[in-house]
Amino acid sequence: MLLLAMVAFVAGGAALYHHHHEANLAPAAVKPPAASQPAQLARTKAQAIDALMALPELKAWSAHIEKASAGKARGALLDDQDSAPRRIGGKSYWSLSFVENSDAAAHRWESFLVATTGDEILVDDTNDDRQLTLDQWRAEKRPMERIAKQDDSAPTEAAAPK
Repeated sequence: MLLLAMVAFVAGGAALYHHHHEANLAPAAVKPPAASQPAQLARTKAQAIDALMALPELKAWSAHIEKASAGKARGALLDDQDSAPRRIGGKSYWSLSFVENSDAAAHRWESFLVATTGDEILVDDTNDDRQLTLDQWRAEKRPMERIAKQDDSAPTEAAAPK
């Protein structure tokens, strides 16, 4: 009798183990591998700065500022926050401003929000208290015209007083 009780106990334990094993391992076999799901890596503040400085508008603005000031001012990015990303609509963004930086002052040209994950860049339109995508910003604000207008309004050598 004792022997039958031990056999029943071992058989019951084996059945429980088998059931537990199937329940825990079967879903793992059904789950797709993690590599097949697109992972969004976190973007550091330095990477956010690099992404902004790669924009054609900021490249052109930087070149224009340096040329127009004869090298006395430069385009630069300033961190709008101490360290923590800004939350908008449940998503985190680095807040950075492009400025004209000289010895006398830093004049803000535009504020940007760079997603901490993914590749999204928004323009923080502080005048209208809204955020624009880069495409909206380019269509509505025409950022390249900003330097074209400044170049057109600068006096030419022929028009300069003698």
